[in-house]
Amino acid sequence: MKTDKNSQKTVLITGITSGIGREIALKYAEKGWNILGHYCSSEEKVKELKKIIDAYGVKCYLFKADFLSEHEVIRLINNVKKFRIDSLINNAGTYVAKKHFSKLTTKDVTSTFMVNIFAPMILTSRIFMNMKKRRFGRIVNISSIAAKYGGSGYSLHYGCSKRALEGITKTLAREGAECNVLVNTVRPGVIDTDFHRKFPKDMRKRIAMIPLKKMGTPEDVADIVYYLGSEKNSFITNEIITVAGGE
Repeated sequence: MKTDKNSQKTVLITGITSGIGREIALKYAEKGWNILGHYCSSEEKVKELKKIIDAYGVKCYLFKADFLSEHEVIRLINNVKKFRIDSLINNAGTYVAKKHFSKLTTKDVTSTFMVNIFAPMILTSRIFMNMKKRRFGRIVNISSIAAKYGGSGYSLHYGCSKRALEGITKTLAREGAECNVLVNTVRPGVIDTDFHRKFPKDMRKRIAMIPLKKMGTPEDVADIVYYLGSEKNSFITNEIITVAGGE
């Protein structure tokens, strides 16, 4: 149900149609936030999601942009700059190439880094400056357990790009501390989404490595992201919060 306190607050979520992005959007909508949603190609998913968000009585604006294109990243920035963005969730991500690290090309690596770090770095830097002027803002960067352990032989480029994303947190957290712009990282572990089905691995063996012996849910991640990325959080910044069942 919409609350008066949050009725004027707006969150921008990238990768809104992914399993985690979708749940984050629903969490914010449930709490009464207006939603700016970025997506790349999932037209049907985004239409379905908008219907659900609209039912919460909040405003929802959707923007299509391929983060592989610098032109489209800039277009997204221009489309959202007219809004007062109180919270930014950098959730969009990919690992592009399904290859062992010994087979990666420069293009494979560059494409992964374009989506996972270059695009969010440019987007975040623009939004951060507006938050700083208003002396309020919350930014949450969605990383991965691969940044902690380095990833498998098939996700080296992905893990390294997510580690770079975490670098944004450290720099902007220091820059934003004096003006109430709090910046944190959430590292999801093995979460029950389509993403993990893309990797060439035995999921039963992978789950057995988790101390809690189960996958997490998108809701598990959305709950902590909302806390860090809302006015509920007033004293946590420059942190990496791992949601990975004990890993």
